[in-house]
Amino acid sequence: MDGLLLDTERISHESWLQASQELGLEIDVVEFRRIIGMNESSFRETLHQAIGDQVDVPELVAKSEKIYHQKIGHGVPMRKGARICIEWLSNEGIPQSVATSSKQSLAQKKLGHHDLIYHFHSIVSGDQVTNGKPHPEIFITAAEQMGVEPSDCLAFEDSLHGIHAAAASGARVILVPDLAIHNDESRCLAHEIWESLERGPEKFQEWLV
Repeated sequence: MDGLLLDTERISHESWLQASQELGLEIDVVEFRRIIGMNESSFRETLHQAIGDQVDVPELVAKSEKIYHQKIGHGVPMRKGARICIEWLSNEGIPQSVATSSKQSLAQKKLGHHDLIYHFHSIVSGDQVTNGKPHPEIFITAAEQMGVEPSDCLAFEDSLHGIHAAAASGARVILVPDLAIHNDESRCLAHEIWESLERGPEKFQEWLV
């Protein structure tokens, strides 16, 4: 969802930077980009290991979340091609689910702003699974809820952790990069790499109809 359907990673980045500055901390931009795609428990642990000796991590997280919620109060922009992909699949009767590291309440809020929720069979969130990305649990759960095998699914991801999770589930992965850092390994896990979701309808027509 974040960084793929919704252009939220930049807002999150700005929120982390502002919170860090208010606490007198110079946050490593690369460190921030490494936590993209993690659920809350995973990124808290990562931050503790990386900067726990420099700052009160719970205070940093709380402050950045407060700033983030203020920034998205009136909704967040969608990424290019996201709506047309979602609506194309919906019109063709092809089931689709969201597998997001965000909390369920936040996912509902952000997708609800764009009136998108009814297109999805389910929304599986980071607080509904035991293991966050890069573990495949969230994608396996989404497939189960749609009544299909992960190997029969296309999984769209923007993050490093998401790519590993989707590939480990057995799904065919399409990488649509945003802010998250990628390496040769994560890129090789992708069946295809798209500059944006605007390619979706043409490829769906080729693959699915």
